[in-house]
Amino acid sequence: MPNASPMPDPITAGDMLRQGGIDLDSLAAVAPRVDPDTVEVRVASPLFRRTWARGISAVTMPWAIYVTPAVMDRHRAGSEPHRTGRLMAHEVMHVEQWRRLGGVRHLVQYVGDYVRGRLRGLSHWEAYRAIRLEQEARAAARLVAEGGPR
Repeated sequence: MPNASPMPDPITAGDMLRQGGIDLDSLAAVAPRVDPDTVEVRVASPLFRRTWARGISAVTMPWAIYVTPAVMDRHRAGSEPHRTGRLMAHEVMHVEQWRRLGGVRHLVQYVGDYVRGRLRGLSHWEAYRAIRLEQEARAAARLVAEGGPR
């Protein structure tokens, strides 16, 4: 009977953040409820990805961050580490939001902001960019990618 290969260690947000040069202490200042080394990053299944809008690279759930195969391939190849690190900082901020708000409040705010934007006549992407939780995650990722707060 052939020996089964051991399962590789899961990839964590911490792995991708470190490879991308993101300072974990800076990230902890904006996402204190999250230890990135405990947040698993998984490749989303093709079926799950069919629910995503075109152009989305990752979706965060309370239990894991799901990425496209291209994001995982970049990480494994070590290419564009800063881009992947910044994406992970954004996604870790979403984990922080899930934990800070709880599931129901998070979903109500996220979906509510999007629907209100669409009802105001915004395009899909304009409504997405107007979601307060997305704005917070973008700002946090930008801040830690630039090396602060300290």
